[in-house]
Amino acid sequence: MKMNFVTFDIEEWFAANYGSVDLSRFSDSSSHLERGVDRLIDLCSQAEVTSTCFVVGDIARDKPHVVKKLHRTGHEIASHSFAHELVYKMTPEAFAADLKLSCDHLEQIIGEKIIGFRAPSWSVKAETLPWFYEVLQQQGILYSSSVFPGKTYLYGIPDFPEKIHQPIIAGVAQKVWEIPQTLFSVAGKKFGFSGGFYLRALPSWFIISMMKRKNEARKSVFLYLHPREIDPQAPKLQLPPLERLIHYYGVEGCERKFTKILQKFNGTFMVMGDHIRQLNIEKEINGQSPMDEDENNIHF
Repeated sequence: MKMNFVTFDIEEWFAANYGSVDLSRFSDSSSHLERGVDRLIDLCSQAEVTSTCFVVGDIARDKPHVVKKLHRTGHEIASHSFAHELVYKMTPEAFAADLKLSCDHLEQIIGEKIIGFRAPSWSVKAETLPWFYEVLQQQGILYSSSVFPGKTYLYGIPDFPEKIHQPIIAGVAQKVWEIPQTLFSVAGKKFGFSGGFYLRALPSWFIISMMKRKNEARKSVFLYLHPREIDPQAPKLQLPPLERLIHYYGVEGCERKFTKILQKFNGTFMVMGDHIRQLNIEKEINGQSPMDEDENNIHF
């Protein structure tokens, strides 16, 4: 059964939201993006997988051929904002303008409506929920994959439902679906396992075991990576020790591990947009969300 997703955040090697990084310094830096994207396309082709690609809008503006290549090879194109700014540091109006600019650039390139969004650095917090999904809906977005349903020192919303659902915010059921990260717990603390630092740091046997366990419980898992994470030769940011560990640990072995996971779960992957369209059809037929009866559906 197809219930998992492969996703990529398509951005330059220097796109980061740490307080110690001044992105303006890198505006003219050499790009390793295209070779990283080409390699991701090759890996997916070998595994017969199509992915959902969350593309930063300034990539669409400056390198439209990269977006065309992804779209031409069958990958879904979604928005990763225009300028890779943190959502919780933006006003609703600024976020709406950034989102529209991103979608406009992407839609002009691929000739299709953009229906998916992922916040840079999982930067949706509880205080943004009263307006976040409303802005997405106004832009015609059908789904978001932006929430870490736990808490780290950088991001997260504790107690957010760990399932694909339409959140209920201030008593109002949202039309936009959220596809949050799937986590595991140790001593009451939640951790990711399927992408980014977590995928690079954890052994492949553990990730595979955890994905099997989640799928057996009828929970979807999405893998997520950035092009820089399979490119050990990409330039490196000068970061403090903890941030350097989070950003670069395990890059050398990431491609091999990612390929192993793709092979192990071959046949279970689909693009996020197709899954959400299916859920909307089911909701229309049944008159309610397939998740409405879930006792874990927490209202915000």
